[in-house]
Amino acid sequence: MSATARASVGPTVSVAHASLATLSMAAAAIHFAVMGEHFAEYAALGVFFSVVAWLQASWAVGVTVLPTKRLLLAGLVGNALVVAVWLFSRTTGLPIGPEPGAPEPAAFVDVLSTILEVAIVAGTAVLLLRGRPTPSLRGRAAWLGLIGLIVVLAVLTTWSVAAGASSGTEHGTNYGGSGAAASAGQPGFARVNLGNGGRFVQVLVDASGSIDQVHLTFFDGDGQQLDVDSVAMSGVSPSGEELDVPIALFEPGHYAASLDLESGDWTFRIEEATRDAEDFDVSFTMTIE
Repeated sequence: MSATARASVGPTVSVAHASLATLSMAAAAIHFAVMGEHFAEYAALGVFFSVVAWLQASWAVGVTVLPTKRLLLAGLVGNALVVAVWLFSRTTGLPIGPEPGAPEPAAFVDVLSTILEVAIVAGTAVLLLRGRPTPSLRGRAAWLGLIGLIVVLAVLTTWSVAAGASSGTEHGTNYGGSGAAASAGQPGFARVNLGNGGRFVQVLVDASGSIDQVHLTFFDGDGQQLDVDSVAMSGVSPSGEELDVPIALFEPGHYAASLDLESGDWTFRIEEATRDAEDFDVSFTMTIE
């Protein structure tokens, strides 16, 4: 058998399709990595990320095995929709979730995922408009280019996910346990995720009067006030002084305290027990003016 005949035996994959598959698999890996956080935040978001991750992974396999025009079009439309949802969540805010209507902060890991999806949309659009075969993965240059793309995406994806997990600030919150981060929109305001079915506590410090007013309002995953059985709050001032915040029940799910707080960055700790025997212990920082 001649060298030409041997080269034509077996399936071949084009450089373009292999590159698109790599981009899609990297985006799927990011969604798989953050899926658990979104399930803890809000179940519907977790389901969405799970579905997107599996579809992107499946599409990556399909586009290398059977890269039909219909499959390319599905990848273009699907990734464009995911990008649109991300843009909507960062500008207007999603109508569902623990903070409906509130724009989410953009983190590097989700920006990277969106860039990958935009690249998939652009790449599939070019292939569909081109309408003719693209070069196959033959020759050292093509293989080295693909391997280089895989290595770069693997490093970027791994680093971005690991950085978000270690900092505990992915999407502006950290879920459950001691050290939970606050999602602070302005000084004197924060939302702290309690990590169970989307439960969170909204913290508001009104410093407009001579005495500061501290308000804690607890919510369940549906946005309804959560009736808690007991609450204890303490804080560490910007100068390092520790104090107990005399928090008291104002109405079911709403606690309040009056005291004089030093201006600057405070670290607060909230310990509470709900009526359904759930105990939470969260710490967060917020700025008091």
